[in-house]
Amino acid sequence: MDNTIVTNALALAIGCSVLARIVYSRLVPKPIAGIPHNPITSIWGDIPAIMKTSKEENKHYVDFIDDMVKKHGQISQVLLGRQVMVIISDIRESERILAESKVTEQAKRVRQAFVAASPHAQIALPTDEAWRKQRRLAGPSMSKRYLKRMSGCISTGADNLVKLWQAKIDIVGSCAFDAGPDIQLSTMDTMGDITTGSLFGCIKSAHAALHTGGTQLAPIVHFPHPNPPPLYEAVSAIMESIEAAIKAPFPSLHARLVKYTSFSWRKQFGVLSSFLNQAITESRERETSAENKDVGLATDADCVLDMIIQREAREGAEAFGEGAIHDELMSFIFGGRDTTSSMLRWLLKYLPTDIGIQRRLHEEVCNVFGQGDLHEPLDFNLLDNSEQLPLLEAVVMETMRCAGVGPQISRELFQDEVILGGSVPKGTEVVFATALMSRDKTQWGDDADEWRPTRWLTQDGAFDRSAGPSFPFGLGQRSCFGQRLATYEIKAYTAALSRGFFFKSVPHEVDNWEAQLEGLAKQPKLCYVSLERW
Repeated sequence: MDNTIVTNALALAIGCSVLARIVYSRLVPKPIAGIPHNPITSIWGDIPAIMKTSKEENKHYVDFIDDMVKKHGQISQVLLGRQVMVIISDIRESERILAESKVTEQAKRVRQAFVAASPHAQIALPTDEAWRKQRRLAGPSMSKRYLKRMSGCISTGADNLVKLWQAKIDIVGSCAFDAGPDIQLSTMDTMGDITTGSLFGCIKSAHAALHTGGTQLAPIVHFPHPNPPPLYEAVSAIMESIEAAIKAPFPSLHARLVKYTSFSWRKQFGVLSSFLNQAITESRERETSAENKDVGLATDADCVLDMIIQREAREGAEAFGEGAIHDELMSFIFGGRDTTSSMLRWLLKYLPTDIGIQRRLHEEVCNVFGQGDLHEPLDFNLLDNSEQLPLLEAVVMETMRCAGVGPQISRELFQDEVILGGSVPKGTEVVFATALMSRDKTQWGDDADEWRPTRWLTQDGAFDRSAGPSFPFGLGQRSCFGQRLATYEIKAYTAALSRGFFFKSVPHEVDNWEAQLEGLAKQPKLCYVSLERW
């Protein structure tokens, strides 16, 4: 009897042990053969290391990816449980995969994160016929003739920021203040104007806040916080939910749970959605009552919405449903919320580090646009001409290169592919470390990490667009759709701010260069400015 009990207990123990090993073997990460990775110490793979990096070193997930590149080289893999993510930092291989072979798709994680807010927008769609139709819907907005029509909105946005900061100088002189919120408010206004022809009222709220309380003079001053308009709050809330979905283990489930269980989210989404639907209705009414339709679209469409509606009516372009237009407008606003704002924040960090470049830039801008009325709109043809403004082009290109606002891009293989000698199966997520590639020392030299705009100039001072690699907007078919608009917007803001102000060094307490991810973009944690009029 005793022997039977012992035998059964032993058999049970052995069975449980075998079962545990079988379960463990099925759960343990299975790396792709031949591709470097960190040692596997648990079924969670690299997840504990990522969490430790975030908690103890105050680093973000993108920093972990960069550390993997520095540790393992041009190709490596991150193991998120059983999910494998391949990391590429080789420029030539990235160009082959993304621009030549075209064997990748927008990462499913990114598409799923946007599905609740804008399911019909380009960013939420796979590269199929529906995506191509959305591309045709908004594609012309990036052409030169439409950018020229929208350039007035951008000049207005930049000018309104200049006026706000002139008012702040009148109050505090050259004392340092936090410029980040003002830039965010200004670029949000500009994107609203570009997209629908309506300012959100963000900068107006910042002006109003100047008179709501006293400001004590000190080396560093703090202005009263503005009360942003409802549209600003709505966009911010939705973008925060999208960012959370991208980080979640199951993005689609997270996005849908928020959509159907969060009253606050539905309220904010309703504010933005109602605004866009009303704007679409009003645009169609304007087109119906327009009298000069025979003179062509380019004469009067000065926002993306009117361009879409007028192309349908006047140029015979294919018609799009209200949902498609609504979601594309929403993605325009989302895309412009963080990217341009983050680029400008980094610019204002860089400018005080090189007084010589700052003075040369001011002289160049004033020679082209004049030193008279600072609030006169900037001429599109001049601002878009790199021969007239080579240093401005160089400053913008170098800022985009160094800032690494979109530090990485994620794609998904839709077929098996050999990458740098490793056989990567279909369905694998591939991350391209574009910010690191933009600062490749074998291409740029030992000072690749330094902000030096003159690297984009030839010996005779001309702008050289092919001076070296830079991928601020990604690569290939699914690269950033609005990159031409974003680049022009950054140039317009840079010219307006350089013409209006000299940017001094700020006190060391706020001269912090640490970065954070805000929405989908990397930006400095602190962006203080100390301004003087020229």
